[in-house]
Amino acid sequence: MSIKSFHILFIILAIATTIWLGIWGLNESLWLGVLSFFAGGGLVVYGIQVLKKFKTIS
Repeated sequence: MSIKSFHILFIILAIATTIWLGIWGLNESLWLGVLSFFAGGGLVVYGIQVLKKFKTIS
């Protein structure tokens, strides 16, 4: 597995984890849920930027 593939996989797993934590957190603490969803949104933006960057790198 290349480092690019691993990085993309790791970002996807991190997004899934923050979304899961956000859903669980809404039942436990509103702040935890909201912060987790913001973190997930930040990871989505980061993932899009990484994919654009990887297209320019061979």
